[in-house]
Amino acid sequence: MRRVPRGELDYDERDGLHYLDGEPFTGVAFTLGRGAEWTKSEVSFRDGLRWGDTREWYAPGVPMVESCFLRDVLHGRAREWHRNGQLAEDGEYAYGIALWAKTWSEEGRLLTNRVLEEGDPAYARLVDFRRIYG
Repeated sequence: MRRVPRGELDYDERDGLHYLDGEPFTGVAFTLGRGAEWTKSEVSFRDGLRWGDTREWYAPGVPMVESCFLRDVLHGRAREWHRNGQLAEDGEYAYGIALWAKTWSEEGRLLTNRVLEEGDPAYARLVDFRRIYG
């Protein structure tokens, strides 16, 4: 898999794609932390769109974000952490729609717990997306 520094990619607002040397990028773009001592972020792309795993760290071994994308929208598990290491958000997504999502305070207190229900307007969109995309 091709790996390039994130700064080498160009973003085109007209089509929403990321390019490398004039071509929609497929591979992993990364940024480095503190004088290139460690990897700060990694974002997977396919045909210019975020597609696959995305990870970001506060410091070596201290996660900030882990998520998965399909066609540039959240699709799969997505988690974020507070700087102190406490889980801040956790959820499961399909085509950008939260199937379930929870948030916590820095002290670990559950703040929200949401589950997608059939009566929610997003549920109908999810059914349509599943029919269209399989």
